[in-house]
Amino acid sequence: LMPPEFVAELGKLQDTVPPFPAAQAIAAVEAGLERPLASLFAAFDPVPLAAASLGQVHAARLHSGEEVVVKVQRPDIGHRITTDLAILADLAALAQERLPIGRQYNLVELAWEFSATLRGELDYRREARNADRFRQLFANSGLVHIPAVYWEYTGERVLTTERLYGPKITDMAALAAAGISREQLARNCVELILREIFTYGFFHSDPHPGNFFALPGAVIGAV
Repeated sequence: LMPPEFVAELGKLQDTVPPFPAAQAIAAVEAGLERPLASLFAAFDPVPLAAASLGQVHAARLHSGEEVVVKVQRPDIGHRITTDLAILADLAALAQERLPIGRQYNLVELAWEFSATLRGELDYRREARNADRFRQLFANSGLVHIPAVYWEYTGERVLTTERLYGPKITDMAALAAAGISREQLARNCVELILREIFTYGFFHSDPHPGNFFALPGAVIGAV
């Protein structure tokens, strides 16, 4: 639908948004989990693996040895989102009143639904519960691997999960280097989506390439 240069630029929103300082991330982890960082993790990389609109992800290692990723919410993102959503609600009401499109769609209700969904994303415990449910649904599937959630290291604004190693599903060069079949990966993606919708009625609602990795055997690593 869009020129490749637009796609490449907008794709940066998935995982290459400018990060916030490591000191703020560490402070957020310690405040959210109510423990000093050294007691939580044996190692914590201050340089984020990826940064998106709501938060950024740091590699870490538990004292028990497991390699994990720690997703930390951006400071003050809740206040910024509240302000943006209030503006959006006003614009939706104005558009519904004055524009022809307002007679076709209930823009106010759409804005409300978007607002409710986005506010729900701010509670990482909700994301963790959904991940656990997905993991249980696909426990015996060879299509997808859902990272395990470490609940002891998870809170409203901090989410700690098993670390996955693999290229993004859109990184063609890396897929070729890893010997992963693009055709099989595509088939697995389609089957995963069909099973989510038609078998379980519970689906991943943010399926952009920043959330999907290719694991050996064309297994999809979904976060």
